[in-house]
Amino acid sequence: MQVLHLPQSSIDRQFDPDRLDQTIEYYETIIDRGDEAHLNYWYLGIAYLLQEREIDAQATWFIPFERVSEKSRISPLTPNSGGTGIESPPELGDLGGVWVVDLTFQTPFENDSVDVEALTHDLASTLDRIATEKLTLNCLDNAWLISQYLREVDAAHLNNLFRSILLEIKLERFDPETLPDLDAATILGDAENREFDRQLLANLLTAILYYPSTEVCEFIEQCLIYLPKCQDESIAIVVDAVLALEHKFGSQAFFIEALEKCLAVQPDNIATLNALSKLYCNDRDYQQAINIANRAYELCGNLISKIVTNNTIIRAILTSGDWLNADGIIDRHYRLLSELVDREDELLPANTSHLVIGAAVFIACVTDRPEYFRSLQNQIAKKYLQSTQYRLPNRSRSVGFAQSIAPSSLAKRSGVIRIGYLASTLRKHSVGWLSRWLWQYYDREKFQVFNYCINQNPDDPFYQQWFGDRADVSYCFGDNVDEIIDRIQADEIDILVDLDSLTLNLTAKILAAKPAPVQVSWLGWDATGLPTVDYFMADRYVLPDNAQEYYQEKIWRLPHSYLAVNGFEIGIATLKRRDLNIPDDAIIYWSGQVGHKRHPDTVRSQLRILKAVPNSYFLIKGDTDPQIVREFFGRIAAEEGVEFDRLRFLGKVADEYTHRANLAIADIVLDTFPYNGATTTLETLWMGIPMVTQVGQQFAARNSYTFMVNAGIEEGIAWNAQEYVEWGVKLGLDRELRMQVREKLRLNRQTAPVWNAKQFTLDMEAAYRQMWAIYQAKQQEVVEDDSNN
Repeated sequence: MQVLHLPQSSIDRQFDPDRLDQTIEYYETIIDRGDEAHLNYWYLGIAYLLQEREIDAQATWFIPFERVSEKSRISPLTPNSGGTGIESPPELGDLGGVWVVDLTFQTPFENDSVDVEALTHDLASTLDRIATEKLTLNCLDNAWLISQYLREVDAAHLNNLFRSILLEIKLERFDPETLPDLDAATILGDAENREFDRQLLANLLTAILYYPSTEVCEFIEQCLIYLPKCQDESIAIVVDAVLALEHKFGSQAFFIEALEKCLAVQPDNIATLNALSKLYCNDRDYQQAINIANRAYELCGNLISKIVTNNTIIRAILTSGDWLNADGIIDRHYRLLSELVDREDELLPANTSHLVIGAAVFIACVTDRPEYFRSLQNQIAKKYLQSTQYRLPNRSRSVGFAQSIAPSSLAKRSGVIRIGYLASTLRKHSVGWLSRWLWQYYDREKFQVFNYCINQNPDDPFYQQWFGDRADVSYCFGDNVDEIIDRIQADEIDILVDLDSLTLNLTAKILAAKPAPVQVSWLGWDATGLPTVDYFMADRYVLPDNAQEYYQEKIWRLPHSYLAVNGFEIGIATLKRRDLNIPDDAIIYWSGQVGHKRHPDTVRSQLRILKAVPNSYFLIKGDTDPQIVREFFGRIAAEEGVEFDRLRFLGKVADEYTHRANLAIADIVLDTFPYNGATTTLETLWMGIPMVTQVGQQFAARNSYTFMVNAGIEEGIAWNAQEYVEWGVKLGLDRELRMQVREKLRLNRQTAPVWNAKQFTLDMEAAYRQMWAIYQAKQQEVVEDDSNN
């Protein structure tokens, strides 16, 4: 059985035996003195149970039933009744002991109406209440033991069904194959009009998804069918949990199956359809992803749902590589987004506002118009922030935060700046590969580094090696935004650095709350446009001189490159010319990008290069639909007069190390436009391979430009499509030029800024110090103004 890694719960606190003894002594004494109310027996029996005196517990609980059968009269206990003169029982909840006894809580039985059914119900209610308290206190073994006895008292107790499964999960005893033995369908089927703890169900639905199995899917479906009153919220919980787990663990058939169960219950649930489309897209079943997203769009009845769903369609179409059928969908997206920003005074709805913040990101793949894209993104971000602030309390430092969050265990030293990195990508992801060196070189005397990871596996070896073990403090959170915000504030982070940008909606929610005085965006997709983000990291090349005109954030230009690495690990190559049926003397062009970067205009330029260079071949690699990408390139090749048999389509390789080694087969790498490569570009340059890039105006269209300049070469940098073709042809025909570029790249490994991660770290630290000094100066001005007034 496969079990996904479930985050460890905190250690179950042990009860204090001395306090438990006091509790037993208390109830034994008041019963002996005449207070024989049934509740006293329930509490005494539970105390015996927790002392592992199970026979005594059962015998004690039986006494009230025995007296009912003898038609004896039982007087309910009220506070201070009976004249016992005994002090109240010890309040042990704070020590993880028995419970905090509330003597004012009694079931108001009339003396002549107490029967076995009423007593059974009251005993079950008491066991349920104490089990809930134990679970809340994280006394898991105690809660589990009480829950097992509650099953004997009331086998159909709905809360206890949920709690028992949840406790099995928390105690790592859960086996999905035991679910049918619980007879959940019968219990749930009898529970339609019964009250139950919805939060308990929510916690269970989230936790049980860590156990991929058919039994779990069937249990989820039963909960959805038999509990219709909370069906909407339960489906929303499952959808959010599945998306989070898929982000953490990658694509799995189980996640799709779970969402299919939700869809079977509510076939027209747009959120489920959108989520399912994303999962099919990640699983590379692109046609299914497109079909499901189109079905969702047909159900959309308002502007926001249309924007969110149309963005899902664009994602599926472009990721598949189906650019030739994308124009109509993209034009529709422009119209929808324009309509959104035109509604200046209209707030976004609470349940979908976070889905809108990144709805414009694919525009950067379609057109190089930063003045349009950035203006649109800034307006969307402003509207998103206004909607968020309208609903959430002010969470700034000045008004404090949740006092239940303990301060960081790491002392904050005077003169030290605390940097927090917020990301879901500190793993084998482009951001993880490129950002990792910053953690290796930071000055531990002047900076304290905190990691705030979202939906990330804390046991991932890559994360542990490069980030978890290198930071001062590391956290791996789920998707509880409030928890992350409160933690950042409790840690008193000075500068929060966002590495996700527009690639994760949860990150935008955190940034919108402004949990740190200074907030910065670096890497990711592009700047968020949120007014709560102060700076966007760049350099002198990656953004043009006039970029500040259309950025909301202050552009902070580093003196060298906005990113540097110390190189890449290389594996063993698996590609050989003879296996690809390519002659030894042929020129090999290479393009390795995901589908949404393969703009048809760039593909047309690439094939024109191929046509102009005799005895040349084009290797095409990337995560796309194999059939769609063949048809896509085939159609353009036919239009350009290029033989299809000069194209080679490469499949996936085992890992990043093999991918880099395979790059060595290429003579020239052809970049994409208007969305350049970033990781791919740096890998190409590190391998010493000439490349051709077209420089645009937007951030995404200038990554390769800055990396090439900072690697010490200008050969291959084109400023328009014509120059792109010219450079591609020139490098293909001129072997000596290729050798010169290779030699430059080899020699510059020792001196070029892009390969000097240590200097880059110094540049980033200098920027952090200046940002913090600016903030402190502004705060001082505020203090002085207040004092003058």
